[in-house]
Amino acid sequence: NVLYIVMDYCASRFPVYKVETIGDAYMVVGGLPEPALGDEHAAAVADFALLTQQAVQLVAHPLKQDTAVRLRMGIHSGPVVAGVVGNLMP
Repeated sequence: NVLYIVMDYCASRFPVYKVETIGDAYMVVGGLPEPALGDEHAAAVADFALLTQQAVQLVAHPLKQDTAVRLRMGIHSGPVVAGVVGNLMP
């Protein structure tokens, strides 16, 4: 839970929108739900990733207390399509 609290704090520092946590994935988007002008959304996502990368070094690995948590990150740029499967939003 500490890891997600740190990541939530990092997300709050930039105009990014936390879509959802799915398993061990923490997904944010830039330029949604309100469109961003120009390339602001890309810079916001990249800045979020860089801050998160630094901040999680302070989070201890849950099974190895003397080891920092390591992250796998990726950034996609381009059009997005989303929908709801079923009757309820998550």
